[in-house]
Amino acid sequence: METRVIKLEEFAGEARDRLTRIETRLDHMATKEDMSKLEATLLRWFIGTAVSLTALVFAAAKLIH
Repeated sequence: METRVIKLEEFAGEARDRLTRIETRLDHMATKEDMSKLEATLLRWFIGTAVSLTALVFAAAKLIH
């Protein structure tokens, strides 16, 4: 019984250390919400750039002719 308790206490210490390392890594990981916000921002920029370039091309074509 004594050896079981000692092994469990050792495991608890190791588990605590492993959990700390995992939590430290998670601080640097992107969440689903972060990825969703990034996707929305990139999509907005892409559409805005496409519309602007299209307007620029039509304006240039109109001025040339």
